[in-house]
Amino acid sequence: MLVAGYFDLLHSGHIRFLEEAATFGKVIVSLGSDANSIASKGKLPVCSEGERKYMLEAIQFVSRVEIAEATGPLSFEEHLQAFQPDWFIINSDGHSADKQACCEKHNVQYKVLERLPKVGFTPRSSTELRAVDQIPHRLDLAGGFFDQKKLNAFVPGAAVICNIETMTLADRAGMSSSTRKVIRELFGNRLPTNHGEQELANIILAYENFDQEYISGATDAYGLVFSSVCRFTFHNSYRPHSIEKIHHGETLDWLERHLFLQHTGERPEGYQVFDGRESFPSELLHEYAETSNATWEAIQEQDLDQLIQCVNQTRRIQHRLIPGYISDSIADTLTQIESNGMGAKLMGAGGVGYIMVVAQTQPPNTERITIRRESLNL
Repeated sequence: MLVAGYFDLLHSGHIRFLEEAATFGKVIVSLGSDANSIASKGKLPVCSEGERKYMLEAIQFVSRVEIAEATGPLSFEEHLQAFQPDWFIINSDGHSADKQACCEKHNVQYKVLERLPKVGFTPRSSTELRAVDQIPHRLDLAGGFFDQKKLNAFVPGAAVICNIETMTLADRAGMSSSTRKVIRELFGNRLPTNHGEQELANIILAYENFDQEYISGATDAYGLVFSSVCRFTFHNSYRPHSIEKIHHGETLDWLERHLFLQHTGERPEGYQVFDGRESFPSELLHEYAETSNATWEAIQEQDLDQLIQCVNQTRRIQHRLIPGYISDSIADTLTQIESNGMGAKLMGAGGVGYIMVVAQTQPPNTERITIRRESLNL
């Protein structure tokens, strides 16, 4: 018997359908191609046709998978002709009179199955799964604002960014909500897998800054895309001059045990981080760059005391460079965290929002983070 579909974002509902279909005979899957998805739906599947074929072939209820070359809702017709199955099985939400007529033309029995989950399981659909936010977040540990050409053309420097798994976080609170919205406009609620990390980050950076006078920093676009912990070095460009990544699992495990997020509220409407008081003397920028490199070394050496010192020093320098970086409403909170022997800095452009806290153990009123290990280049 034959079934057809894209089987993108494979879930338990798909498995249940294939399990039921297998009661009618050996299951052959006519798999919708990437090209057909573009032609029919105007978008690529989240998983490529090769990846979807690989996963389906690993399922015990499936005997064979073939990618349909044709496009359109009847792309499976070529496989009706090639395999001459006794049955064509389809879910109720995929049923159409044209599909039924196609099967009748080829003398194939047409069977519609109701979409019912396995007993005790939650109903699943690819449409619902696509609506679940799976775009990562980023923590800027050091070197924020070095992606601005007016700084790095004068004094080269690096930003140290930690990429973390999706969390339920407030908007306008220093966690790249504007760039995440750009990703959502371009690709939906997850990063696509058909681009390498650098290519994808460049696409996001260019799209967000098209026809803009002020260039939003690359640390958001790159920090949201590149997995793990990276050091992005900038030299006379809005894009990184070089990129280094920490892959060592033990180091990432250590960092997860000591990084936390504390929510202090959203940035008020009209709050201006850049308020005209900014000053970027070369000696302070050089100190800022040195602190960023020291942060990178502290992570590699798993030196918590050094990391705490670097994070606090980064915050203090950012405040001296950009006085609007810290709102009066949270200045005391930051000072109190540091006085208790912990590291604290605001995320993103600053003002008000999430504070990254570096500590030996989890402080009250903070959230744990999970570093994203998976790379788009895998």
